[in-house]
Amino acid sequence: MKSVVGLVLLLMQVGVQAQSLRSVAKWPVLLPLNRPARVPFDQPYSSALLRLPPGQPLDGIYLVADGDTITLRPEPHSDSNTVSGLCVFRQPVRAVTLLSTQLTYLSAELITLYAPPLPADYVAAQVRAARAGATDCDKPAVVPVLVWRKGLAPPKEPPTPNKVQFVIVHHSATSNTATNYLDEVRNIYLQHTTVNGWNDVGYNFLLGRDGVVYEGRDGQGVLDGDNVLGAHFCSTNTGTMGICMLGNYNDVQPSDTALAAVNQLIGWKLRKEGLEPVGQALHASSAKVLNRISGHRDGVCATECPGNNLYARLGAMRQSVGQLCSFTSVVGVTPLATEPTADWLVYPNPADGPITVQHQTTTPKQVRFDWLDGQGRSWAGRASQLTASSWRIELPVGGRQPFWLLRCTDGQQQVVRKVMRTDTD
Repeated sequence: MKSVVGLVLLLMQVGVQAQSLRSVAKWPVLLPLNRPARVPFDQPYSSALLRLPPGQPLDGIYLVADGDTITLRPEPHSDSNTVSGLCVFRQPVRAVTLLSTQLTYLSAELITLYAPPLPADYVAAQVRAARAGATDCDKPAVVPVLVWRKGLAPPKEPPTPNKVQFVIVHHSATSNTATNYLDEVRNIYLQHTTVNGWNDVGYNFLLGRDGVVYEGRDGQGVLDGDNVLGAHFCSTNTGTMGICMLGNYNDVQPSDTALAAVNQLIGWKLRKEGLEPVGQALHASSAKVLNRISGHRDGVCATECPGNNLYARLGAMRQSVGQLCSFTSVVGVTPLATEPTADWLVYPNPADGPITVQHQTTTPKQVRFDWLDGQGRSWAGRASQLTASSWRIELPVGGRQPFWLLRCTDGQQQVVRKVMRTDTD
């Protein structure tokens, strides 16, 4: 009981701090060549980034905070190389020192952010509970946005729905020595909403090197976060889901723990959408043919994201995801009205009662049907064989989602069909 009361009091203190301290401030800075420039603050700040005048490259500039020396590098989501990536401090600081070793900058601007810190074990118990009993293709344990965003302002606008056809992998280009990933996620949220001017954090999910997954975009009770339109892929976000792996993967290799977690997350999402991990398709917004699992640099903007070391892993990631979730020739889900002669024909569609599936096969005894819902859960379909090539399938009972996914297999191939419902409110 004492520990619970203590946690409540600490969270109340966090709320008071959030109201009394500014979340963002801007400081004009003069950076002479090879001379340290100390920048004192009027309150503690938990992170910072540097903005240079147009045309001045971000080369040879270092930031020192709380004994750590950080090399400033371009922000992965900026169109220029004059804005640095976010530097998240180990603890809030009241001053930093900047050093330029290449040029003298007469009108730089330091932007500081303050996200009130939460207890170090704030999410640990929840993650352990969510992981219990999870299998490879279940949605992994995720820290909900309402948990990690405690004390920070919520989005002002409602979420925009998005039909995901591609998963885009990013890195945050932040420190590889940080271990408080909860604090890092909170500071990235502040950067995206107060500095970039976005409605919400840009990614659908963020993932620490310890394998803990954080929900990104807020569905606000009307959408699942993985189906909310993000801001992460060169202003061509439609049809994509963004996953940000915390760290800079130009410098280090991703941890095995993080790779296992991101593989499970991607596998769950692709299986939910009926997409093949090794497939390719045209991404209409960028007018590019993309892999279903792509990196940020595959888009139309110039960026090194997700870092050379992580980008080199994407090919193996596609294979690992396919093996993890036993994908077998899964075809993309398309409305059946556009494929009236397709194999595995489903009708009527939309439906408010039993449906019929037609399929020519030499192994009718191996035909099986499974239903998938919008959360990625599955269960056996109630099927009765009508002829050698047709089956009657009962619609699942309950649920309010506007469609179901029907996974069909005959032991040799597997496809997924989208069945629209007409019996929802």
